[in-house]
Amino acid sequence: MTEPVIIDGVDLSEPAPGRVLPPRAFTSPAVYDAELERIFARSWVHVADTTSLRSPGDFVTGSIGTTPVVVVRGHDGEIRTFLNACRHRGTTVAEGSGNCGKSLDCPYHAWSYATDGRLIGVPDREEFTCDLSAMGLVAVRTGVLAPMVFACLDAGAPTFEDWIGAWPPLMKLGRADEMEFLFEYTYDVDVNWKVYVENGLEGYHVRFVHDMLDDFVETKTARHFFEEHANYTHAFVKPDYVAMAPPAPHLMEGDRLFARFGHVFPNLIPVMSPGEFSYLRIDPLGPEKVRLVARSFALGSEFRELREESFDRTNKQDIAAVSRVQRGLRARGLPVGAHACFLETRIGHFERMVARAMTGKTHSLAHDGPITFEKRMSEVA
Repeated sequence: MTEPVIIDGVDLSEPAPGRVLPPRAFTSPAVYDAELERIFARSWVHVADTTSLRSPGDFVTGSIGTTPVVVVRGHDGEIRTFLNACRHRGTTVAEGSGNCGKSLDCPYHAWSYATDGRLIGVPDREEFTCDLSAMGLVAVRTGVLAPMVFACLDAGAPTFEDWIGAWPPLMKLGRADEMEFLFEYTYDVDVNWKVYVENGLEGYHVRFVHDMLDDFVETKTARHFFEEHANYTHAFVKPDYVAMAPPAPHLMEGDRLFARFGHVFPNLIPVMSPGEFSYLRIDPLGPEKVRLVARSFALGSEFRELREESFDRTNKQDIAAVSRVQRGLRARGLPVGAHACFLETRIGHFERMVARAMTGKTHSLAHDGPITFEKRMSEVA
């Protein structure tokens, strides 16, 4: 039997069925620091979008946990990720996004790197006795699932294809690689990253917190799917929205009735609906602080204003709710909570992924077939 992992007095073992992690797992600085090392540093994390990397020299900076990275399209057309740190003294070689031309140049001592990471320029080269030919930017594993770019710091982690699971055929079916970027919102929120992820994994709160989203999808008729590093829900789009949606001739009739609400471990919430794709990325900034990056893409611009209003309104409703969750989790003496067996079942799967990453377990977390309301109710009867 694997010994439980206890950090800062918090037992991070897999919760019992229907239960959740202890409240201090969402507030402890020590647990957060361990998560950066054991989860974010070992996972495939979304870092950029291909729509920002169209031309040679285009770059986007991002982070994996607290590790700064830069994603750049090379002059050979390849998209690559590097540690955003000069090999000389560690200065970031890029900030924000843009086009670097033919090289990424350190602003401190003017070392320069080609877009494939090679060190190509060192002022006063004769001053250095080390082998400069081996001092290119440090490459990071990169995977592309249009329009998203992921990166992984750990050479021993599973392949990108294994990590991403069933999302490639779903994205291909929805023609996500043809979609254009529509709009983006960013929000800084005083909440633990796991609290916000869990909000995106459950339908229990929808009819109490959301108006436009509750009008859009059914919850009790959903189907849940579980994989090693991902999960997603197929939810029926309500008839009124199906009737008003733009035509989607690339989809079979049945596929036009579903929205797919997903999760790619650890911190990405992708959503695919007919003709549209969006995501919410939860970047951890501290034990109780995140930056939310929310972006939307579509095959056309129909109903753009409605989509944008709904997107921002839904996010702000969630932010108000999870902010109160975070304040409540600080209550001294608060016992371990629970999750609903169907509407919140993906929370249980997520917390098992967290516990597995923290304890080093490797057993399968996949389920046989979709989980429906009727199936779950029969299992717990």
